[in-house]
Amino acid sequence: MKRALLTVALIAGLFVSGGLCGLAARKIGGLDHQRAQLNRCVLAARQAHPNERPREALARLMVEVPACMNAAGYEQAVKNMSCSRVAWQGDVFCYVPKSYLGKLINRLDAARVAHLESEAVARSKVGGV
Repeated sequence: MKRALLTVALIAGLFVSGGLCGLAARKIGGLDHQRAQLNRCVLAARQAHPNERPREALARLMVEVPACMNAAGYEQAVKNMSCSRVAWQGDVFCYVPKSYLGKLINRLDAARVAHLESEAVARSKVGGV
């Protein structure tokens, strides 16, 4: 009897902890959450100075977007292989979460996206041949 109750309690504990981990992963997000935050930062920087000339706007974006992402909990990762060297301040792969759990979720999500993209390329080659 005690063993059965212990087993039920263990299974219930695993379900609860799994649900909490899933909730934390959704709150921290992945690349989609990071991309949405980056878009909010770019939009905020552009709206703050709507009448600027393009060269001045670009210079301001190079300062304000990384500062906004930093305030939102992301750090620059310009040396990341997936980061665009030309327009890094607007590339989602040029930022990573500051938290360890966020970095883990980011890596898993980036690997998932890379796998999906490689499958799409392989399918297009097969269909095009």
